[in-house]
Amino acid sequence: MHLTIRRFAVRPVQLGAFWRRACGLLLLPLLFTLAGCLPGEERVPSLISVRSGAGQTALPGTPCEEKVVIEILGPLRHSHLGAPSQRRPAADVRVQIEPVYADSGATAEPALGQTDKGGFFRVILHPGHALGDQYFKVSCPDFPEVKPVFFHIVNGLQLIGDNQETLAGDELPAPIQLRVVDENQQPLAGVPVFFTPISGSPKAKLSARRVLTNADGLATTSFESGEGYTGKYEILAEIGDSHSAFRSRGVLIRALAISRVNIVIGVLGGLGIFIFGMMLMSDGLQQFAGDRLKGLLQLFTGNRFFAMLAGLVVTSLIQSSSACTVMVVGFVNASLLNLTQAIGVILGSSIGTTVTAQMVSFKLDGLALPAISIGVIFMLVAKKSQTRGVGNAILGFGLLFYGMTMMSRELKAIADFPTFVSFFRMFDCTPDAAGYPPFMAVLGAIAVGTVMTMVVQSSSATVGLAIALADSGLINFYTAVPLILGDNIGTTITGFLAAINTSRTAMQTALAATITKVIGVLIMVPLLYVPWNQAPCFLQLVNVITSGDVFAEPPENIGRHLAAAHTLFNICNVMLFLPFINAVAATVRFILPDKAPGEGGESRICYLEPHLLNTPSAALNQVLFSLISMTREAMALSQKAINALLHCDQSEDEQVRAMENRIDDAQRDIIDYLVKLTRRRLSERQSAIIPVFMHCVNDVERIGDRAINIFDLIEPLVSQDDGPFSEWAINEIREINEHICKLSDLLIEGMTKNDENAITKVVQLEAEVKMMTSRFERNHEARLKSKACTVEKGVVYDEMLANLERIAAHLSNVAQRANDMLHHHVDFMVPGPAQTPAALTTKK
Repeated sequence: MHLTIRRFAVRPVQLGAFWRRACGLLLLPLLFTLAGCLPGEERVPSLISVRSGAGQTALPGTPCEEKVVIEILGPLRHSHLGAPSQRRPAADVRVQIEPVYADSGATAEPALGQTDKGGFFRVILHPGHALGDQYFKVSCPDFPEVKPVFFHIVNGLQLIGDNQETLAGDELPAPIQLRVVDENQQPLAGVPVFFTPISGSPKAKLSARRVLTNADGLATTSFESGEGYTGKYEILAEIGDSHSAFRSRGVLIRALAISRVNIVIGVLGGLGIFIFGMMLMSDGLQQFAGDRLKGLLQLFTGNRFFAMLAGLVVTSLIQSSSACTVMVVGFVNASLLNLTQAIGVILGSSIGTTVTAQMVSFKLDGLALPAISIGVIFMLVAKKSQTRGVGNAILGFGLLFYGMTMMSRELKAIADFPTFVSFFRMFDCTPDAAGYPPFMAVLGAIAVGTVMTMVVQSSSATVGLAIALADSGLINFYTAVPLILGDNIGTTITGFLAAINTSRTAMQTALAATITKVIGVLIMVPLLYVPWNQAPCFLQLVNVITSGDVFAEPPENIGRHLAAAHTLFNICNVMLFLPFINAVAATVRFILPDKAPGEGGESRICYLEPHLLNTPSAALNQVLFSLISMTREAMALSQKAINALLHCDQSEDEQVRAMENRIDDAQRDIIDYLVKLTRRRLSERQSAIIPVFMHCVNDVERIGDRAINIFDLIEPLVSQDDGPFSEWAINEIREINEHICKLSDLLIEGMTKNDENAITKVVQLEAEVKMMTSRFERNHEARLKSKACTVEKGVVYDEMLANLERIAAHLSNVAQRANDMLHHHVDFMVPGPAQTPAALTTKK
């Protein structure tokens, strides 16, 4: 069977185009960071909205407790790189607030003013003495074309027990009360008040829906939330004054209820879907990219810059720094990358992984379900492996955003809960009056981010969670950035887990990743205390390069700012450490010294790295390297056995048996490795090449068996006084063995250097060995007839020739299948010593 598999080759003319694309990917995170940037400050208003303070209650003659916040926004502006259109806050725009009915006595303070840089204008309302609803008009006097808005407050009422929190199914801690007064703030008794739930769970209950005010003017009712519901309840309180002294549309009363189980399930479920989608997208992209992408880590790590770029490109495409890290640790453990190259790759992967955060920071929730639908269709109808990879990637993309939407929805439902707000304020990093963030809170946020990522083992997932928390308002920008710094430290746990039970260099690689992240965070923390425009300089820099004002109230575009902070930190970290990779390598070698020669125990034949099983292309190359090493060992054993036979020397019996056991162990290890590989997702060509490898491994193992057969032939020759063979027979054995050694040298050279001509010569030489064996057998018959050789020696000589011929045949079998293997093979440098068995030299 000959497999028609096109050889992978990187031609020089292709490298220029490749590196142009690779350099484009280098700029990808930065372009994402700048995506959505809009022009400077907006000066032309287009939309007026009341952000807060509308509908509140007040007592006659007393200013409202809550300021009314007016927001003025400009027209919709198109953003760059596909970001959604946005409205910018309109600064320095004159805003006027006036009562709709002048005789109500209501006023606003100030009645005329300008918006701040965030587009906000805040006023205090004085309701006057008229009872009931009082309406106000908000307009921009300099822009009459902008549509004014109207809002109202309710005068003569005092709401008690608003915004209480309880568990789902429980009653509010305190009753809901509405106090009704007259123009002089005297209580009105006997006024009917109607309470009606208008939103929330239908299972919610009120103790009384119609209540008369008591002598203190209070109408009181109790509220019990519904089972299993998390979110806000709205209750409408309406005044039923038969004397028409009080006219109001009603007052909204808000209550909060939380179902802890549902919240935990919702957030963790969303996080799980997010992680699964990310893994599915990563697997799909790897499946689509094929062997070329997986070979980049080895093909383009010639210097530190190319190593960094290779890590960036691979991680940007497969969307998983964890997968890249595991791949790197596997290559290092298999001696395919040295420590310096591995550090460069990991530095690049830290930038590449920020692309995921950049994607989820865009408001692409509407694409989730269409992407899931398209991905499933691809998976159902696709027949080719690469097409199925595209389907997996699209499906993973959709699940990624669907999980993000689930998390955001659950977190927004609890964003106003005092319990959760107080919990997150425990590590709130908002600067104090002097402009400095609380140091212990910063350390606490970093620690929380580190632990979260260690548990989840995905910095992209925890950064996505941080973005969801910030979007819901549970944490602010000052707190989210230290949290993301901790995420960057926690993600290094993946490298340590991958390096368990591996080589010392692999452990050094994992330690180097941790050191670069920890030092980067230690440098970044002091920058949080260096002010620039009344904000930490790093945060201010992020605010400058990202659209919206994240320091406004409420913050604008906070998700994009956090993604930009994540990317910018990693870019700065790479720029810091890239020139000092050798110093980092020296540091980790000092902390984890290289093992002394022989300290690691017996040298192994096989270079089989379990972490590469998820990268079938690299895993198959490991099998090829192990097959080459196993061939060298088998040929070395055959040479030792032939030398021992020609000198009737049994002193190395123990060493020979040990070498044969090592070959048997190598055969078992390689076969087990290939069986495990069949359980992974393989392309058609990869699946077809596995049986070829198995046949080759079995052929090489039989070479070891033939060598043992030759060594066992020494026993009948020990009693011979005149030596093992005649000089004529010894010369024939040396001649045929020289051909076999040349044959093995060509086979190993062909597999190592991807040389088809060398492999073709192996088959030709094997034919010569067969003819040589036939000629030597005839010579032996002649010696037997002339009594130049005894029958006992003749039997041993025949067995010797038969075993040598079979060794040549096994080598030829491997060579005939080698072209199929090499058509899959990427030109990695073969690890370990490259020496091949030397031709037989006999003792003089």
